[in-house]
Amino acid sequence: MNIQSVLFVGVGGDGIITASNIVAQACMLAGFDVKKSEIHGMSQRGGSVSASVRFGERVYSPTDKKGQVPFMFATEKVEMLRWVGYLNPSSVVIVNDRIMPIINQVIDEQKIDMMMEKVKVAKIIKRRFLDDALKLGNDKIVNTVMLGVLSAFLDVDEKYFLQAIDNVLPEKLRTINAMAFSYGRKLSQDLA
Repeated sequence: MNIQSVLFVGVGGDGIITASNIVAQACMLAGFDVKKSEIHGMSQRGGSVSASVRFGERVYSPTDKKGQVPFMFATEKVEMLRWVGYLNPSSVVIVNDRIMPIINQVIDEQKIDMMMEKVKVAKIIKRRFLDDALKLGNDKIVNTVMLGVLSAFLDVDEKYFLQAIDNVLPEKLRTINAMAFSYGRKLSQDLA
């Protein structure tokens, strides 16, 4: 298997690190060599946060060069655009359709959406995943719904993601997150 990787981007408090931990754990459970990196920046103040998970038969580096990331998981649109240089024409992007302004920044959402339309990748799945989480009764499971969608594109069996959710999350959060993951996985069939 070729090396696959996911670049996770968002702002502090979005759960980027937890989401990347679940993917890394699922890949390890599936028997892959896994490398992971994290950049926290000013994460506690709403600043940029990123993580990278690379997996395959043998992986030597936790990060991809610019233009080589096959998958991006973005919890908001501005961070997706900030990291767009790492994508290529065959990349797939899963992005939550929201903007989380960084301190002292005024954002024109219409301009952001126009910029996103110009991004040259194979697929951008832009959706208000918060609506899906609310439909399931919990606004804290947005990322897990997104992980369910992402998982459909990765060469990792669904059972390993569910096991990773059990391994990474506290017991009280496991059931709702497993449900959110399965919901996202089913949702991916409509979005792919």
